Amino acid sequence: MKFWKRTAPLLMAAVMLTLSACGSREQTEDAGAPSAAAAGNPTVTIGQLSEVANLNPALQPRTPDSNAHTLIYSYLVIPTEDLSYVGDLATGWTVSEDGLRYVFTIRDDALWHDGTPVTAEDVVFTFTSIVHPDYNGGADGRMVSVTGAQDYREGKADKVAGLYAQDEHTVVFELNTPNAAFLSNMYYTILPKHILGDVSPGEWDKNAFNTNPVGSGKYKFVRWESGQFMEFKRNDEYYGAKPSIENVILRFGDDTTLAAALINGEIDILYNMSVSELDTIDVVSGVSAYLYQSMSMYYIGLNQLNEHLGDLRVRQALSHGLDKDVIISTVYGDTAHPTDDLFPENHWSHSETVTVYEYDPAKAKSLLEEAGYTMGAGGYYEKNGSPLSLTYDLVDSTDGKQVAQMVQQYWKEIGVQMEIITQDFSTLAFTKLFPSDENGDPRFVTADDFACYTLGFGVEADPDEYRDYFVTPSGPGSWNFITYSNAEVDRLFTEQLLISDQAQREALYHNIADLMSLDIPWIPLYSKSQVAGLSDRVQGFVADYRGINFQIEKWTLS
Repeated sequence: MKFWKRTAPLLMAAVMLTLSACGSREQTEDAGAPSAAAAGNPTVTIGQLSEVANLNPALQPRTPDSNAHTLIYSYLVIPTEDLSYVGDLATGWTVSEDGLRYVFTIRDDALWHDGTPVTAEDVVFTFTSIVHPDYNGGADGRMVSVTGAQDYREGKADKVAGLYAQDEHTVVFELNTPNAAFLSNMYYTILPKHILGDVSPGEWDKNAFNTNPVGSGKYKFVRWESGQFMEFKRNDEYYGAKPSIENVILRFGDDTTLAAALINGEIDILYNMSVSELDTIDVVSGVSAYLYQSMSMYYIGLNQLNEHLGDLRVRQALSHGLDKDVIISTVYGDTAHPTDDLFPENHWSHSETVTVYEYDPAKAKSLLEEAGYTMGAGGYYEKNGSPLSLTYDLVDSTDGKQVAQMVQQYWKEIGVQMEIITQDFSTLAFTKLFPSDENGDPRFVTADDFACYTLGFGVEADPDEYRDYFVTPSGPGSWNFITYSNAEVDRLFTEQLLISDQAQREALYHNIADLMSLDIPWIPLYSKSQVAGLSDRVQGFVADYRGINFQIEKWTLS
C-alpha cells in the first residue's frame, strides 16, 4: 500500500476544461443533495462507478454493494491483514479437539441501529436463513459442513440440528466433518431476526429491508437517492472503535465524471479509479492516487454451454490468441501485470505450475482447424454454417473497454468475431449471470444468456470461496455462472475442507489450479493494484483487500 504519483506530463488546459465543466460545489448542490453535507457536518464523499444493487448482504453481494454493507453491518468474525481471523460480534470462540464443535461467545454491548440488543439468536437466524429451502442468495455454501444443514435445505427438517443458541450470548455450531475453511465462512454479516424473522428468505429480494436496512455496524443508513447517492450517519452507540467522520456519502457515476468531481473537490475518494485518469490527477494539487493490493485477478469467463466454447480446443485457441503482456502494459502500465493462474499471486493458493498459453496466433488457428473450423470468405472461421462469433460482456468503464477492444482485435486476427456489450454491473449480474424466469425466480444459465464476460475476482482470505464458482452447479442461482464441471475438481474442493495441515491443503489447491488451467473455464488476464483517487483532505487513509471502507475508523478529515 502506498501513495503513488506519476510524472508523465499532461496539458493543464485539459484539466481546466474538466474543472470548468464540473462547476463549483455550490452550483451542483440542490434539494436532492445529501442532507449531511448541506448541514455542514464532517462528511466524506466516496465515488464509485457502480450503484449498489441492494442493501441486504445475503443477496448475491458484489463489491459495489459491499462498500455499503461494510458501513452498515457487523460480522461474526473478520479477517486480519495477515489472513487470520479475529472476533467482531464474537468476543472469542473455542474449538473441540476433533474440530467438529465451535462455540462462539457473542458480545453483550452490541445494539441494532433501532436500539434492540444483538443476541445469539440473530446469529442462529442469519446462518439458518442461508440454508432455508426458499433462499437463493448464493451463501448457502458457508454451511456446507454443519450438521443438519442439508436436511433443512431439502425440507427434511424444521431446523438445523447443528446450530443453536446455548444462551443469549453463546452460539454453537456442530459439524459433521472437519472444515478447514469454517472460520472463513463465519466472516459474514449478521442480520436482525426481529425485523426479518417473519419474512421468508425467498422473499427477501422484494422486502423493504433492501432499501431501508437496520444493521449494527459503524454507520446507520439514512437514505438512498436512486442513481445518485447513498447517505450514512455515524452510529454513536457502536461497540467498537468509533469513526471520527460523522457522515458518509456514496456517490455513483461514470469514471470520467467522478474523476472530475475528485479534482473539483466534490468527492473525497474515488474507489477503483480508472488508470486513464492517473495522469490527469497527477498535475492537480490536493489530490493523489493510492495503490493497494486486493488479492484479486481479472479474467474472461467462458460459458461452457456455448456451441463454440464447449470445445476445449476453442478455449485453448482463444488463450493462445491473446498477447496479455501487450494488453496489460498498454492499458495499465506498471499498475498491473499478466497472470496465468486463477488464484491471485499474493495468496498461498497460487500455483507456479499452471499451464501457460503463450501468445501464438499460428497455434490458435491450428487448434480451430483441428476442431473442424474452416476460414470463411469474411476472414472469420465457421463450422457447419455457424460463424465463430462470440459476445463479450463487461461493465462499462474506460479501462475495461480498452482491454475489451484489444481482445477483440487479437481474436479477429485469429479468425474469431467478437461483439463487445457494455452495461452497468447490476445488468450484467442480474440479467445474465444470475438470470430469472418469467416469475422472477432464479433459473439455470443457458447458452443464450452470454458467451464471454469479464470481471475481477478477489479472495477474502480463504480460497474455499472459489468452490462455489467451480464446483458443478447443484441448482439455479449458482455462482458457477459458466456451468463448469470437472469431477476431479469437485472431489479436490471437498477434500481440501477436511485437511488441517496447511501444507497439504496448499498442495491440493495447487492441484486444483493446475487442473483448471488445463480446462480453461476462465482465461486469467491480469492482477492489478486497486487504485483509489484521494483528496488531501482525507488523512490517515488506509485500505486493503478487505475493502475500501473496512478501516474507516482510522480516517480523519483535515
